[in-house]
Amino acid sequence: MSDQLFEVAFSGVISEGANPDEVRARVGKMFNADADKLAQLFSGKRIVIKKNIDQATAAKYKTALNRAGAECEVQPTGGAAAPAPAEAANPAAATTAPAPQQFESSYEGEVPPPPQTDPLGITGDQIEDLAVSIAPVGSALKDDYQEPEEPDIDITGFDIAPVGADLGSVKKDPDPAPPDTSGLTLAD
Repeated sequence: MSDQLFEVAFSGVISEGANPDEVRARVGKMFNADADKLAQLFSGKRIVIKKNIDQATAAKYKTALNRAGAECEVQPTGGAAAPAPAEAANPAAATTAPAPQQFESSYEGEVPPPPQTDPLGITGDQIEDLAVSIAPVGSALKDDYQEPEEPDIDITGFDIAPVGADLGSVKKDPDPAPPDTSGLTLAD
């Protein structure tokens, strides 16, 4: 995993074909935002929602905002670019234009991509002849399974105490004698 940190920013851009009022309501519910905070988020200015997070967390934020109809951008921390002057001057155009893709995510959902096979550099979904299936519930997963042998333990010398019997207590050693401090003095 990379130690690089990211930030999630929103500039008031909504997904194409989405109802702006519904998007505002969903984003407001997502962030527990009041009307003033929503007005600030949808003002057309670039607002950093979350910063100094890892790539997986940034992808979760992006997925959640995209599902709500809000287009956000994810960038590595420290490399944030200011919005273009035309976007800042015209907030109405910012709500209908598609968001610039600043960060190429290797996956869109919350599930990471399958691991790559070294040294071939291919994934399992790229192998055409891969014939795998899932076994039904309760089926044996190993054909040559053998039940382990029961160990031979001799317990003839053990017995069981009756219910409520005192099992005894650990005898405590007597406390040691205190050290002799008669030869010690305090210096002025």
